Amino acid sequence: MSLKFGRIDRSETTFEENIFHKNQTLTSASEGTHHYLALKDNYLPGTADLGGGLLSVSGSHWAFVHSMFYVSGSTKISQSNPDEINKFNNYWHNFNQHNDLKPFHKNKFYDSASIFYIPQQYFGERIKPGSFILTARTGSAINTTKEIVIKDDKNGNLYGYNSHHSQSVLTSISSSDNYVGNIFYDLGVTTLTETASWSGSVNYTDIGRQGNSEEQAYKFWELKFNSTTPIFTSQYSVKINAGSFNTSVNNSSRGEKSGSDIGPMFNIKNMLTGSGWSPYFTQIHLHRKMDEEPVISAMLPRAIKMRDDIDLIITFRMDH
Repeated sequence: MSLKFGRIDRSETTFEENIFHKNQTLTSASEGTHHYLALKDNYLPGTADLGGGLLSVSGSHWAFVHSMFYVSGSTKISQSNPDEINKFNNYWHNFNQHNDLKPFHKNKFYDSASIFYIPQQYFGERIKPGSFILTARTGSAINTTKEIVIKDDKNGNLYGYNSHHSQSVLTSISSSDNYVGNIFYDLGVTTLTETASWSGSVNYTDIGRQGNSEEQAYKFWELKFNSTTPIFTSQYSVKINAGSFNTSVNNSSRGEKSGSDIGPMFNIKNMLTGSGWSPYFTQIHLHRKMDEEPVISAMLPRAIKMRDDIDLIITFRMDH
């Protein structure tokens, strides 16, 4: 392999971001995906006393979503602890970089909630708003007559898509009356906070756990959504002016050197000196310095012939 060097114009390089979405389907068997029933002030047996105590798993998850998302959300909670609003100031609104959740309802948060956690390895940068579907059923086989379907409304609110009951039929399915929970797209956290029932015998908090009877055992659940992944792409354009790099520096192109041979064209083999012959190239390397290893190598799909009549522009892209 022979090398020749030239400079590229920095103005011929671009850098852009493209967003890609991928369909994801998760169940309780998916690695890292978890569901918990959250209960307020749920302490481990024998530890809840006036001096304090240890929260159980369900109590810890209730405290987590309360302090992170719902401190100022529900009057039933905030009225009993008004100082918490100033203390925590609702962390979620402080670090939420996406300001597109309008209207985002959080006026329902009580003593219990159902929480689903989705690892970032599945949702990437963010769950695509409007793509989330939670399906729960009593058995592993599909039975649409006993299947709960919950969707999001693109604003972080969840609503019962096929619920038997509605708080207000005159308002939107995802209004402050009818919404049943929230999804936090950037964190992969989904909460079901509605205490009313999906049907006469099934509550929203029955999803993901064993109920009092087999009819209420909506422990088979499935999460579907589109993950969001940004792909950063660099594009480089290399211009080769007509007549440039049209001489081979490969040693195999040269014969024996005589005493009168001088200059860069010395002793080129006769077969390579005709007007119809030009060298070819198959690779382009980008270097910071000529004496360093290349930082980028572009392999061309076929050999390209050098031209002395027109300029050549080679453009290649690299995803990060």
